[in-house]
Amino acid sequence: MTRSLLRFIPLLALVLALVAFQLARAHEGFARSEKCKALPTDASWPATKVWDSFNSSVNGRLIRTVPIGTPCHGSHFNQTECAFIQNNWHETSLHLPSSSSMMTPLFANKSCDPFTASNAQCVIGTYVQYAVNVSEVDDIRRTLNFSRTHNIRFVVRNTGHDYMGKSTGTGGLSVWTRHLQETQWIPKYASSFYTGPAIKAQAGVSVEQMYKIADENGHVIIGGDCTSVGYTGGYIQGGGHSTLSSFLGLAADSALEYEVVTTTGKFVVASPTQNSDLYWALSGGGGGSYGIVWSVTVKAHPNFPVVIANVTFTSANISQDLFWQAIASYQAVTPALTDAGAYAIAVYGSAFFELAPVFVPNATIEQVQNLIKPFLSNLTAFGINHTFSISSHPTFQIAFDSVPGFVDLTVGIFNFGGRILPKSLWEDPGSFNRTMAVLRGIADNGGTVDDLTLSPSIKVNSAPPNAVLPAWRTAQKFLITLLPWNDTATAAEIKATQNRVTNVIDQPLRDLAPDSGTYLNEADPNEPNWQQSFYGANYQRLLSIKDKWDPEGMLFGRTAVGGDRWFEDANGRLCRV
Repeated sequence: MTRSLLRFIPLLALVLALVAFQLARAHEGFARSEKCKALPTDASWPATKVWDSFNSSVNGRLIRTVPIGTPCHGSHFNQTECAFIQNNWHETSLHLPSSSSMMTPLFANKSCDPFTASNAQCVIGTYVQYAVNVSEVDDIRRTLNFSRTHNIRFVVRNTGHDYMGKSTGTGGLSVWTRHLQETQWIPKYASSFYTGPAIKAQAGVSVEQMYKIADENGHVIIGGDCTSVGYTGGYIQGGGHSTLSSFLGLAADSALEYEVVTTTGKFVVASPTQNSDLYWALSGGGGGSYGIVWSVTVKAHPNFPVVIANVTFTSANISQDLFWQAIASYQAVTPALTDAGAYAIAVYGSAFFELAPVFVPNATIEQVQNLIKPFLSNLTAFGINHTFSISSHPTFQIAFDSVPGFVDLTVGIFNFGGRILPKSLWEDPGSFNRTMAVLRGIADNGGTVDDLTLSPSIKVNSAPPNAVLPAWRTAQKFLITLLPWNDTATAAEIKATQNRVTNVIDQPLRDLAPDSGTYLNEADPNEPNWQQSFYGANYQRLLSIKDKWDPEGMLFGRTAVGGDRWFEDANGRLCRV
């Protein structure tokens, strides 16, 4: 008998080991489900009938993602449709009607790339799995509850204008706010801190629509250069720079109140006197972080004339030293421009310089000519061939519409970086010369500089306290650094290019202005120490406000407040740290 039992001991040990292994795996799976969001490959992922039931609860507004590049691949290949997609890939008009497409292809991770071979992969990948086309507050509430119940990543999406990857996510379910289009002109808004005209706009209203409403009523609003951007979403919530920023401040400085759906399903108003902490955070602290904004009400300002000037030249037939001396002469006049309330965009590399436009509100041609006269005189003295034009326009909208680059911007053509440069760099020759050396170094390394001269002032447009990055208040300009995007590059090449932005192009700017920061909506997504760069001294207060209004951490962005509490694994699964 003893010998018989001994023969079974190894088998018993093996069985016990297998049981222990399965229990460990089950525990690991449970732990992962508690720590990580579900993916479609998981057993916990809702069955089709569950999705169908959810679709019924949102009145048939659930959209299953079909990647926009699908006609370029596999059994769905269609030469005509694929060519159309490729030819229009960099136009906003292709992506705006989509509930999932990303205008910044970096975040698509080649999931279903129209420029790869027809037999290459076409998967949903980093696109959201589903989106709810929101038309009422209950659509958001039900989507939040479904995401919570089934442990699914929750995403907020508006137009798809997104340089930071907040509006997509592997395995995600999004609320798509693009079609919330109601607006209201308010002739006499009244509160304890502002009385006057205002505009109320739902989440899907664009900058272009806001401009039009204001203009029709003889007013202007603070809006961006790219008119198809959603005004109420990440634009104003991230601060929102503008052609009018040196004159009237940032878009967030004109925010009067927000209507917000919280992640617990409450519908609240946030203003300087009601839920003031939420108002403070939403006004500059970043979109998709504290609640789902349903609408915003902003100040409207009386209209005014605008003078526009343009200057261009190239490095042809002159030395690089002289070319950069000419650019330095432009930089030298920029403090006078911002003091006059002007905004200017200069784009330059090692071979060209295009100043288009200098945009000066409430000024005369003579005044603007005097502002830029030292620059133009130097170009003539240097013997540099250049073009110059200047014109006056009776209203903001007429002036804005006259700028070709403001009609709409192409998308997905650059890898981005940048830095806000403080006025102090212009205050002594040593710091000014260091600044010029850094700018030249960017061009020498193959970069292009998109140089925005602006100094967001709240002298004319007084604003209640808000979460705008403090570096904006001492800014002389916001530099956007650019390396070309290659549609046919491999994933490794794309990563290498973005790393060049981080480590080669932008690092000298961080060294030049270490105590400054950069604009959280238009930046290097790999920005080191992003908490300081995007939020500055506001970060800890913003984090406490997020914890109050989003206690479960439903709202995630890689560089959003609280984003460092999560990570994405190799499969894109979102997990708690």
